[in-house]
Amino acid sequence: MKWTVRLLRPFVLILATACGDGVPQPKPPTPVRSASSSPSSEVQSISTAASDPAVMQCGELEFPKPPEWEWVKPAVAFRTLQYRVPHAAGDGELIVSAFAIGDGGGVQANIDRWQKQFQGADGMAVEVTKSERTVAGIQVTRADCAGLFLGMGMEKGKPGMAQLGAIVQGPQQMIFIRLIGPQATVDAWRSAFERMIDGLVVEK
Repeated sequence: MKWTVRLLRPFVLILATACGDGVPQPKPPTPVRSASSSPSSEVQSISTAASDPAVMQCGELEFPKPPEWEWVKPAVAFRTLQYRVPHAAGDGELIVSAFAIGDGGGVQANIDRWQKQFQGADGMAVEVTKSERTVAGIQVTRADCAGLFLGMGMEKGKPGMAQLGAIVQGPQQMIFIRLIGPQATVDAWRSAFERMIDGLVVEK
């Protein structure tokens, strides 16, 4: 049996390296409770399908939003909230992920990851338009990009796509917000996205 273990060990190491690629994976989003849960819960509230359609609640932060953005069940575990963003050019989606401070990775690391999900017409990296501002005492980093979208798990990229991104560094959470969709859809809702970010409120 000893010689069998010696033979298997290199293959186990190779497999572990290939799967992890040496890059630490982020922890799942911080758990939050529904807005209808008991206020005594230690886990903070989150919007549901029954919540005010003009407000997006994500833990300690509250954002105004267009009521036309429809709450949908998050498609994957790393999404805390998800909304359908309608438009004649094709629906977009608003994706929100909330992490405890330090669990979701740094600001620039996430911007770099978003950038890699887009390609220019020549297959080269796209330019990211980045800016920073403070809203209600909260540091917000904006990062927008456009091109051929190659999201996680996609077999084929989608051309003509764009993203409006915001990383909100709350007192207890890092909240990552992305509006992704056809360029025309994203452009049509750009002002509403900015109003949402500028209107954030920290719940006391």
